[in-house]
Amino acid sequence: MTTFQRSLLALAALTSFGAHAQSNATLYGRIDVSVNALRFSGPNATSVRTVSSDTSYWGLRGVEDLGGGNSVYFKLESQFQADTGVQGNAATFFNRESFVGLRSERLGSLALGAQYTPHIALTGKVDPFSRGYLGHIANLFQGAPRGYQPLMNNAVHYTSPNLGGVTGRIMVGAREGGLGTTHGAGLEYGAGPLVLGVSYDALNVTAASVGLPAVQPSVRSRTIGLGASYDFKVARLMGYYQTNDADRLSRVDGWMLGAIVPVGQGAIRVGYSANNLTTTGEAKQLALGYTHLLSKRTTVYTTIARTSNDGSTASLWPGRQDLAGRGLPAAGQDVRGFQVGIRHLF
Repeated sequence: MTTFQRSLLALAALTSFGAHAQSNATLYGRIDVSVNALRFSGPNATSVRTVSSDTSYWGLRGVEDLGGGNSVYFKLESQFQADTGVQGNAATFFNRESFVGLRSERLGSLALGAQYTPHIALTGKVDPFSRGYLGHIANLFQGAPRGYQPLMNNAVHYTSPNLGGVTGRIMVGAREGGLGTTHGAGLEYGAGPLVLGVSYDALNVTAASVGLPAVQPSVRSRTIGLGASYDFKVARLMGYYQTNDADRLSRVDGWMLGAIVPVGQGAIRVGYSANNLTTTGEAKQLALGYTHLLSKRTTVYTTIARTSNDGSTASLWPGRQDLAGRGLPAAGQDVRGFQVGIRHLF
C-alpha cells in the first residue's frame, strides 16, 4: 500500500469518526467582550476604563436516543475571560454545569451532577437584559448568603414533563463535606404570551458570611423568587420579586421591573431594581440598553446603567472581575457605567 493510499484511509477514518461524534455531541459557546467606562462617586471618586468579558463560555452537550421516547443527555460547560483568555475559575474547570441524565417524554428527566438551580431558569425568562450586560438581574439578587444560589453541586435534579404549559423542578444537593444538604424547587407556567414562575432554595451558610460572630452555628438561608412576563407584541413587560429569610437576621426583600421593546432588527431594554441587601443599606439599579442583531449568532449592544449603593452596600455589575482586586466600589459608593460590546454564539 502506498503512502498516498494510507493517507486516504486515515482521512476516511477521521471523517467517519468526526461525523459519528458530531451526531452525539455538539461543541458550542459564547464569546462576549465589551469596552466599559465606569465612574465611581464620592470623596474618592475615580474613573476606570476596561475591556471586559461578559460571561463567555464554551461547552459540550449531547443526546443519545434510547428509543421509546427515552434518551440520555449530558452537558459540560466552562467559563473563560475572552479579554485575557484566562479560565473563569482556576479551581474548577467546568465551573458552569457538568451533569449526565435520563429523559423520558412521559415521566420527565433526572440529572446528576453540578447544575443550575430553578432560580436561573426563572430569572432567565423575566430579566429584560437576558442575564447579561450592565443590566444583569444577578447584580442585586444572585449569590449566597442573602440571594439565590445559582449553581448546586453534587445535585440530583428532577424536571417534570411539560403539562399544559406547567413545568416543575426539584433539586437536592448532597452534603459531601459542606454545611448541610441543599434544597431547591421551582414551578413555571409558560404558554402563549404569559410566563409565571416561583423558585425556592434553602442552604446553610457560615455565620461570618452574614455578619454574625464566626463562633456561632451555621445559618439556614431560604430564598423565594416570584417572576412574571407578558408579551404585548409591541413590548414585553417583566417583573420579579425576591425575599430571603435567614436565621437570627432580618428579612431581605427586592424587586425588579423591566421591558423589552422590539425595534427593527434590535430591541430597547430597560430595567429598574431595588434590594435592601444589608441591614444598613439598600442598592438600586437603573439600566437602559439596545441590542442589535447582525445575524442569528452575532449581536452588538450598548448599555448605560447606574447602581446606587446606600449605607454598607457595595454592589457592582457582574462581569467586572477585573476590578475585584481594586476595592471598587467602596461601601456606599455609587457607580455609573457605559458599555459597547459584541456577542457571538457558536
